[in-house]
Amino acid sequence: MPLDSALLTIHVLAALVMLASLSLDWIGVLRLRRASTLPHAREGVTALERSAAFGAWARLITLAAGLWLAIDTGHWPGWIIAALAGWTALVLLGEPLTGKDLRTMAKTGRKSDGLTPTLAAEIHHPRLWSSLHTCTAVVAAALTDMLAKPALALALTLLAAGYLTGTLTARLTRNRQPEPSP
Repeated sequence: MPLDSALLTIHVLAALVMLASLSLDWIGVLRLRRASTLPHAREGVTALERSAAFGAWARLITLAAGLWLAIDTGHWPGWIIAALAGWTALVLLGEPLTGKDLRTMAKTGRKSDGLTPTLAAEIHHPRLWSSLHTCTAVVAAALTDMLAKPALALALTLLAAGYLTGTLTARLTRNRQPEPSP
């Protein structure tokens, strides 16, 4: 198998793993939104921690393989530039799900004997919901760019539309809490 074919396969597989990570983020955040006890909160935090563990590697591998392919061909069409912008946005927007907020929740959850008001405020923070929605919409826009391969202006417009759609859906749904599980 030629190197480019192998790298393209790795790139696509890593992107699929990124989608699996995003799915686990949804599971984790939905569990956190329903959490009324410390064990339920810990389940949501654990799902986010697992997602962060393999999702970060998937994002890095996707970037490395994609950059190698672009550099190797010496061709930088608009959709590749937009894909890099989308990847950067995804990393920045996903920070509450993978970074300091998650570490703080995990640390607080491990030290607590119950669902304290501080921990409840952290796990129900609107930033998690907003991050999840915007990441999902940006991923959808980036995948659309990768499949349709439009020119730069349209590719960036799709990313902006994805970001705005994610932000809007997060705002429209942020106050709705899912029904608690039995």
